Amino acid sequence: MSARHQKRSRASDAADKPSQPIEERKRRRTSDVNNSQSQKKTKGPSPAQEAPVGDASSLAVEKHKSSAPWSFSRPVGGRYRNVNTVMTLDEAHLFIGLDTAVQVFATSTSRLVRTLQMEAGQNVIGYKICPVDQEILYIFTSNFVTKWHWDSGKRLAKWGTGSRAVAVDVPQVENQNQLAAYSIGIQKDGKRQISINALTDKKSPSIVALTTEEQINNIQVICGGRVIIACDGPHIFMGTTTTLDLENPESVQYNWREATLPSSATCFHLRQSLSAKSKGTESKSAKGSEAVDLVVGEATGSILVYQDVFNTLFGRNAEKKSSPQRLHWHRGSVNTVKWSRDGNYILSGGNESVIVLWQLDSGRKQFLPHLSSPILNITVSPQGTSYVVHLADNSVMVLSARELLPTATVTGLQLSSEGGNTKDSASKKSLNAVAALHPQHPEQLLVAVPASHQTTQKAQRSNAAMLQTFDIRSNSHISRQALARTNATTLNVGPEGSTIATPDIRNMDILHDGKWMATVDSWTPHPRDVEALAGAASRRENVLSRPEIFLKFWKWSASTSMWELVSRIDGPHFNDNHHAEVLSLVARPQSHEFATLGADSVLRFWCPTARHRSGLKTDSEKQLDTWKCRNTVDLTGRLSDAGASLKQACMSFSEDGSVLAVCLPSESGANDGLVLLIDVNNCTVHYRRTGVFLGTPYSAKFLGRHLVVASAGSVAVWDTVDDVVKPAQLPESSNAANAASQPLVAVNPRTQTFAIASHELENSSTQKKRRQSRFQIRIYDISSLDIVFQETLGSCPLALLADVYSGDYIIVDAGSSVQRVGCLDKASQKTVQPIEVTSQLTSGLATIFSQGPERTPLAIEGDGSASQNKGLASVFGDTPSFSLPSLGVLFRNVVQTLGSS
Repeated sequence: MSARHQKRSRASDAADKPSQPIEERKRRRTSDVNNSQSQKKTKGPSPAQEAPVGDASSLAVEKHKSSAPWSFSRPVGGRYRNVNTVMTLDEAHLFIGLDTAVQVFATSTSRLVRTLQMEAGQNVIGYKICPVDQEILYIFTSNFVTKWHWDSGKRLAKWGTGSRAVAVDVPQVENQNQLAAYSIGIQKDGKRQISINALTDKKSPSIVALTTEEQINNIQVICGGRVIIACDGPHIFMGTTTTLDLENPESVQYNWREATLPSSATCFHLRQSLSAKSKGTESKSAKGSEAVDLVVGEATGSILVYQDVFNTLFGRNAEKKSSPQRLHWHRGSVNTVKWSRDGNYILSGGNESVIVLWQLDSGRKQFLPHLSSPILNITVSPQGTSYVVHLADNSVMVLSARELLPTATVTGLQLSSEGGNTKDSASKKSLNAVAALHPQHPEQLLVAVPASHQTTQKAQRSNAAMLQTFDIRSNSHISRQALARTNATTLNVGPEGSTIATPDIRNMDILHDGKWMATVDSWTPHPRDVEALAGAASRRENVLSRPEIFLKFWKWSASTSMWELVSRIDGPHFNDNHHAEVLSLVARPQSHEFATLGADSVLRFWCPTARHRSGLKTDSEKQLDTWKCRNTVDLTGRLSDAGASLKQACMSFSEDGSVLAVCLPSESGANDGLVLLIDVNNCTVHYRRTGVFLGTPYSAKFLGRHLVVASAGSVAVWDTVDDVVKPAQLPESSNAANAASQPLVAVNPRTQTFAIASHELENSSTQKKRRQSRFQIRIYDISSLDIVFQETLGSCPLALLADVYSGDYIIVDAGSSVQRVGCLDKASQKTVQPIEVTSQLTSGLATIFSQGPERTPLAIEGDGSASQNKGLASVFGDTPSFSLPSLGVLFRNVVQTLGSS
């Protein structure tokens, strides 16, 4: 093991540790792992016996923050809000709302132009372009209204609304050239209130139009603010007024009517009818109001069309009421329904991922089927020439109204929307995202995402069968491809009503050079389909729960920019002639090799080999490869209960790839926390250590000679050279007894730190209050185990990754957001970059004139060659743009360099 060489070369470690004969230490490393006497001689204390080294107070944490200023970057990605999308009048720019920001996209290129970021804690509920000035955008949050000059990204004004708003609409007040915000707010007593606020720079009093106990949650205003329609599901409320003078609030009085719908409404849309004006006659509607047409989408799949809603729905004379026109095609609830600009068509969308265009005069239907996911919202552009479609897979598509062809597409991070929402602690592990950073392009995030996002499945997250590549530097989608079998359509219900599920990607890893990737997908058939295979009652449960598991090896194709499947191993691990679950998959550093550990307690090493065809010659550059099992290690005898199948385990290679650490759970308390060190070359168990961790292991990472192991509610660090185990400090709320706490761990050799993202339960002051959940990230120094950074996360973390080239940590949360945590002191140093990127930087125009730059060796930790660079070259160096630190750090380093010169 390379740890011996480290032990001899580190004199400081020998001075700090207690005196011990060298011969005795060598005997302990090479003794028989099954020898019980050698286990008794092990002097490394267990986590229960060792006092926490990182037990620092809040003052100590603040001290570490000031000495090493770790900070969050602006988040990228995010989930698009289900509100009406806004376009400019010329349809050149598209505005899409996130939870705490509004993004501006160019429709010609589908590229992000600008992000208008809200303050922390403010959720966007709506936004509207000023009809008078197209460069002004109003953004509405739950408590505030902000006025932006969106082209420059400057905020011009901000004012409060007085109550927590849940919905908003902004019409232009006629004859006054003013804008007013009609919002639904929640009062302290739980009642809903419709209030009117003029959008002017000077403060004006709020006008209360309606106060009701009904839980209205949707509002639309037309006719210059004189007609208000609100809905709570089974009821429709309409308010009308003859005059509207915002400067005189006391004169504003609305007459309200209420109507009961045949079924609960899920969406509705209003338009001002022009039929009466075109015929030259006056409308029969209420006095002082124009004729208004209403279309309502119901939960049963029906669509109700009310022409002149004053007479058909809210008419006082029941005999003169006319029945609405009923349209029905959707088999589920209607998610969105909209009028076309001319009023001749109605557009609807639901969970069927099909846009339906209803022609009212002829009754004909036109379909746009086979979209990628269910439709959440449809918005008609100001000119009526385009339709903006918001899909459930976190994407927005602009369609031309004539050809129904996409003209612009914006795709966000497509993680499952159910991630982190389940309350089942036993399935917390399955909710974690399968993600990795590309080894040669650290700005690219590879994450497994669902093939289709079903809005009706809320019990558990959708199976991830697709691979999405997302650029976290430019905040843009790169590619998406299938890694497992997917359905041809999003119809996931069989003829007998059973659910058709797609396979789920459970494990994924990439080799250091980025040329090979390995994935493990699992699929379990519906119990009804395999009932015939179940014989006796004792075998019934086992047969019905047997999954199909495949290990796949993918090779990167530069010509197609896709991962190509090279080998598929059916059932890489098996028990009793059926597939066994793959518990862990890791890539060996500096080598083309993978290791898998299955529930059959067998460790397998996989390597590529040349595939020869009889009688055919293959060019060496186009050599065909296949993958096979190089060797196996049976770990059945290492477990306390040899007959039981392994249910949870984790693995990690050392940095040089010579040693593989396998963390196994144990039933008995004496052998709790078992770690096996495997000699990768000989495939033998080199050393066995108990008492490293407590409970069930979930993640293990090597950082130099230290092994960081995360289990349920505890994190321990094992110094493999000195054989000393030290537990990392965790709060009392995430102890071993808390099964919901399963921390995520990442290590970073560049900063010599490791990070922990954990789920904690706050202890409430009274027993009546429920214990609130919160999520935190902590960064520890590996040498002292002191906390150098600690912060609360706003959403549940699904993946925690380390960028070894910039020294940052990447957090992927349940809100489909990606956030960096970096240290300014570490980022100001020269950034280590991949060999492939360095070779690309040396090519270009310099090679044409045969005057290539001088090649400098890569910066290595502890090497003094990087510190010898002076001037501005030491600030920028040969680092590519995606690996550079933030602009603030670069500016500070330039000022310091010029000031010292």
